[in-house]
Amino acid sequence: ASQAIRCPICRAHTIETEVEARPLYSQLVHWVTAQGLTYNNLRLSLELCDRARLNSLLGNHGYGQQGGQQVAGYLDHTLGATTSATYMQNGRVMRTDITGIAVLQGLPPTLFQGVTVHEMGHVWLLVQGIQQLPHWAEEGFCELLSYRYYQELHTPESQYYIMCKERNADPVYGDGFRSVRACADRLGFPRFLETVRVTKQVPI
Repeated sequence: ASQAIRCPICRAHTIETEVEARPLYSQLVHWVTAQGLTYNNLRLSLELCDRARLNSLLGNHGYGQQGGQQVAGYLDHTLGATTSATYMQNGRVMRTDITGIAVLQGLPPTLFQGVTVHEMGHVWLLVQGIQQLPHWAEEGFCELLSYRYYQELHTPESQYYIMCKERNADPVYGDGFRSVRACADRLGFPRFLETVRVTKQVPI
């Protein structure tokens, strides 16, 4: 249950409704755009959902095919999802339509922001036609975005989430993030982002 990730203090300030989420979400869209991620005029929508709805989107492992939809999960596969419908003909992908970002309702604001930025990374990759990345590279890219966002907040909460990412032992979300971050540090983020966009690969 979502209550398991909220302490009593945080629970008093959680994002429970889309009305509460909308101002934060607008700020996040502006921030991501300022980082150089463009979405080809796609209207980025947000859905706050309960645990049952999110689990149905994530499937068994938070990444794979679910009812014709490609689904990518955040961190521990329980807090957010990006869904898209992929249309194929003769074994070839004809087009992929983004259907939205879903985030678990009841998250503390700082965590909500990091989850949302991560999912917006998945949306950007899909919009740019980057669909063949290894799982670690895709999740590492999205984790890097939320990491960069947390770095700019300069709050105790954001420092905690930064530490969690830096110390995450997961081979996909942890090692993947550290490999992608090293590449971005080496190239500089603008050049790194353009390289990913043009080559459709993470240049490790």
